Amino acid sequence: MKYKIKCSNCGKTFAAETDKYGKNKFRCPYCGTILLCNFEEPTPLHTTAREVIPLSVASPITKRQIKDMPQVESKLLHTPSKEALLEMRSKLLEAPQHIPSTSVHTGSILKNATNYTSKFVAKSSSRLIKFQEKYKDGDLWIFFGASFAFIALTIVCLLAFAELTKLFAEGHSWVFKHYIELRNML
Repeated sequence: MKYKIKCSNCGKTFAAETDKYGKNKFRCPYCGTILLCNFEEPTPLHTTAREVIPLSVASPITKRQIKDMPQVESKLLHTPSKEALLEMRSKLLEAPQHIPSTSVHTGSILKNATNYTSKFVAKSSSRLIKFQEKYKDGDLWIFFGASFAFIALTIVCLLAFAELTKLFAEGHSWVFKHYIELRNML
């Protein structure tokens, strides 16, 4: 079968021919990039676009289009076995049963998170607006306060991580010392 393949590097299309399904390597005749394409057997199962992850974009080619495109040969990496195909099909048939409950749960979590975030932003922005209206140099004070908080937080984090690093170094030397003593005793 002949396929029209779009190169992921240069974006140009070229014609490729293969007789077997599975993973095939093609070299782009324009830029020389090696593309890994997966040609599966056609199945009657319809899937949504988010479930299909192609290695490279490939579509069947017509006789009219083949005149303008260069031709390349394929190298078959491996053909999927019948057991693997049956296992993949059974997983695909079982997947729709798990998706609704998971998507409902994830949707409720995202909805709650966005609601709480928007409430927090609304409260904090209204407080900032009130502060800016109350004081003449409110913008300057907000900038100064945020800068001071950032610098203080940076210093505190640096000190905390320095102490944590020191603790790890002492623990490592203590373990290493006892390991040497134990090894010398044996």
